[in-house]
Amino acid sequence: MNYTYLWLTLGLACLLVLVLLSTATSLFLVRRLDGLSQAHDATEQRVIQLAYELRRLERLTDGMARRRGIATSSDAEEDLENAEPPPPTPLISVPDLGFEGGPQDFGGLAKKHGEIWALVDAGRTPLEIAQETGRPIGQVELIVGLYWQHHDSHKQGRHDGPR
Repeated sequence: MNYTYLWLTLGLACLLVLVLLSTATSLFLVRRLDGLSQAHDATEQRVIQLAYELRRLERLTDGMARRRGIATSSDAEEDLENAEPPPPTPLISVPDLGFEGGPQDFGGLAKKHGEIWALVDAGRTPLEIAQETGRPIGQVELIVGLYWQHHDSHKQGRHDGPR
């Protein structure tokens, strides 16, 4: 008896079984993927329908509120868009030189940062000064804070300027 043909036949049979199983698995996966894509499409359509219904209901409630004289959310949004933005808050804290140094410290600062102090004296905001001088806004805010400390400690100069 020749065992070579037996092993060859068994090997081919195993390969045939593997091909059949992989084909069945791939068909199952294709069907599953098709089902998922159909579910995705159905979900997408439902979201579109819900968005349409939401817009329709918003229009209805806005119309009812206008008839009753109640401000609507869209009116509030328009008011917010037309309102002026609040002034920017400083991003950096200014050290208190009143406790750490004497008047000679301020003199050195005035000499070193005279350009920025002059712009503050002219009424410019820190953002305008930063754009004009090309310095970082944080650095300009620090120098402006030191300027106001200097003027507060000496009770001279402009006290009506923005801080």
